Amino acid sequence: MTLFVILSGLFLLVLVLWIFYGYGIVVKPVEPKSSRKIETCDLCKKRFPRSEMVERQVGDSKLLYFCDSCVKNLSKDFALKQQRN
Repeated sequence: MTLFVILSGLFLLVLVLWIFYGYGIVVKPVEPKSSRKIETCDLCKKRFPRSEMVERQVGDSKLLYFCDSCVKNLSKDFALKQQRN
């Protein structure tokens, strides 16, 4: 009788832990590591590592990402515009 109680308690414990583990996977799916640190440039739409991009926040929650070549092109265009004026 005591062996049955111990095994039943162990089974219930494993069942409860399994339910909580499964619930955690469903509620918060894990992103693949490769996609966590890669963003798309908002101008040229190419994908780069986040560490190589400039990040700017617009408003409360919108984040814009710009790659090095787009920033250089914008800077060059702005300098040309300033020279003309």
